[in-house]
Amino acid sequence: MGRRHADALPAMRHHSRSGNARVRIGGTEHWLGPWGTAEARLRYDELIASWIASGRKSVESAKRVPAPAPVEVELPTSADVTVGELARAWIASIERERGGNHKRASDWNGAIAAARALRSVAAMPAREFGPRALQDVRRRLVDTPFQRKRRLPNGSESFESIPRSRRYVNDTVGRIRQLFNWAVGLELIPPERAYALSRVRALPVGLGRETARRTEVAADVVNQTLPHLTDEMRALVLFIRWTGCRPSEAARLRMCDVHDRDRQTWRYRPPMHKTAHRGQYRDVPIGPQAREILESHSIGRADEECVFDPRRSLARVVSNGPTIKMRRRASSRVGTMFTSNAIRVAIQRAAAAAGVPAWTAYQLRYLRLREIRRDYGPEAARATAGHTRDSMTAHYAPPSWEAAAGAAAASG
Repeated sequence: MGRRHADALPAMRHHSRSGNARVRIGGTEHWLGPWGTAEARLRYDELIASWIASGRKSVESAKRVPAPAPVEVELPTSADVTVGELARAWIASIERERGGNHKRASDWNGAIAAARALRSVAAMPAREFGPRALQDVRRRLVDTPFQRKRRLPNGSESFESIPRSRRYVNDTVGRIRQLFNWAVGLELIPPERAYALSRVRALPVGLGRETARRTEVAADVVNQTLPHLTDEMRALVLFIRWTGCRPSEAARLRMCDVHDRDRQTWRYRPPMHKTAHRGQYRDVPIGPQAREILESHSIGRADEECVFDPRRSLARVVSNGPTIKMRRRASSRVGTMFTSNAIRVAIQRAAAAAGVPAWTAYQLRYLRLREIRRDYGPEAARATAGHTRDSMTAHYAPPSWEAAAGAAAASG
């Protein structure tokens, strides 16, 4: 499929899951209402008219339409409720609790994976789903590989069958247990059914593909990659490097969310983060090196704008031959903040250009937390990461062998 012509208008598209119409303008998704209705067409015309009136730059003057509410699904009340009905109601309840941010949530994605695994037994009454049925579902997960699509240099596509990992299988089985625990809390199934499922042991080592454990990226690899990134992306990567925050938290950073600017250490409190739905706060400490990045990039920008703006990466002078120079402008499809996919692709391309192994932005979080734990202890690492459990901090920054070896050498 070819690229859209520069003068073509953004098309109205159908979101099959919600049954609503939507249009993407300037990298932002706008929801219009139920598909095929006069209301959706009117809202689409208002947005397009506002976008054209602004010189095809923004739609700020148009009426903002919030994202559609999740499809309401009534909780089943029949004693013969099926496994498929339970899964559908569970997913809908997560969407309501998340308030429109469910697609970035791990519990929603895990519920989708569990519902897919339960397709073969969707018509089975939930009261009859027991340990044997759960083990059959798990066996099918192990025996059925997933298809990974790859694009070849000649433009064609190939599909590769990859066995599912043991960790994915165990996580999906755990989500299925969560589904039945949720149903017990609503008195949809008897409690003994969920207890029976909890007795199924996890898949042992050797049954299922083992995946390599994610670890930190070497600091010298990061330094070799930085020169091949754009100025805006380089600043974003360095901010993650010195704060240990999540890439999504850095991409959404606005100066209006940065507090204690009269102190030596600033405090960044993102309004959206991984545990916001649980009523927890997330405070990211900003030290001298990260503060210097913000001070240089926030000049001339409103406090409500994202500090790291991808449109500013494109607005630069590009050489086009020995004498001709042209100014490259940002595409209207570029959004106001970097996406996780854009960060990943930029780092991979820069690493390839530098001739170093590919790495991801999340490995910077591993690197920073391990440095903090080594130099300042596990409590500082846990507070920096924003974790509520020590076990999660140990996943990112486990106790180091060097500390144990030093203690053994001194007193062992």
